[in-house]
Amino acid sequence: MNRPILTISAALLLSCATISSAQSPAAFNLIPLTNGVSAAIDNPAAKADSSGSNAAFIIGPDSVAVVDTFENPTAAQKLLDDIHSQTKLPIRFIVNTHYHLDHVAGNQVFANAGAIVLAHQNVRTWEHTENLKFFGAKITPQQRTFVETLGLPQVTYTRDTTIYLGDRRAILLRVMPGHTGGDTVVYDSTANVVICGDLFWNHTLPNLIDATTDQWVATLNTLLADYPTATFVPGHGDHPGTAADLRDFRDYLVFLRTAIAAAQATGLKGQPLVEAVLPQVKAKYGSWAFFDFAQPDILRTDEELRGVKKIPQPAVLTR
Repeated sequence: MNRPILTISAALLLSCATISSAQSPAAFNLIPLTNGVSAAIDNPAAKADSSGSNAAFIIGPDSVAVVDTFENPTAAQKLLDDIHSQTKLPIRFIVNTHYHLDHVAGNQVFANAGAIVLAHQNVRTWEHTENLKFFGAKITPQQRTFVETLGLPQVTYTRDTTIYLGDRRAILLRVMPGHTGGDTVVYDSTANVVICGDLFWNHTLPNLIDATTDQWVATLNTLLADYPTATFVPGHGDHPGTAADLRDFRDYLVFLRTAIAAAQATGLKGQPLVEAVLPQVKAKYGSWAFFDFAQPDILRTDEELRGVKKIPQPAVLTR
């Protein structure tokens, strides 16, 4: 998610508004990377019409794969149109990196155009249920309907999966729990690009509502070891990054865990702990985007380290 919890509904409710490009900034900025891979980077200047998160697409020899579908269907339709302006090849696959609604709200736009939506099994399990929490206890019927009609993945997996765009392949890496319990990163070896979803926030404070930060740090260490020269497309942040940027983000999670553990050792928890740790976070990361996440990040990591944090649990599937 790209905004403090309970504040994103305005963007979703206005997602179907039609404002001409002359009146409103573009929902996202399209950044060509290399060898047929492009990143679509959220443009906050578009405000309610922004894409709300980042996405990417890979153009192969005979088809296209898109990774994530934004916060609103209008932005997703614009991405579909932009891809069609670059290639006449069909969009065959949509990959959801996780279930959060700012990455899946455009699924149906692409499914209606003939694409198959793929994701980890937990994405399908949680998409229509866990996303309700982002509207809080006073969720409206319109908001509930929005969540309960999001386009679900049509194909799911629980381990690494490979998709083929002709003879070009992209690997869907089922990583350890980190941002959520159903995260995927997409690696395209032809371009040496890793599309990370919300496992990477480029110089941006993350949403830790579903996070297990110890495993998240381990996942980032694995990505750094396996892809040291890659370009990393973040789920949020205003540009693709390098291994150095990914390392900076990992270090934020490590710093947060270390500072909170030290405060806990003095007997602090809850708001007194926030008051002790927040100035440390501000001194080191105050220039990062989405600093409003600092306080909830501290509270959620405090709960995690004390073993009382509640996170979504996978459904038990029967044959």
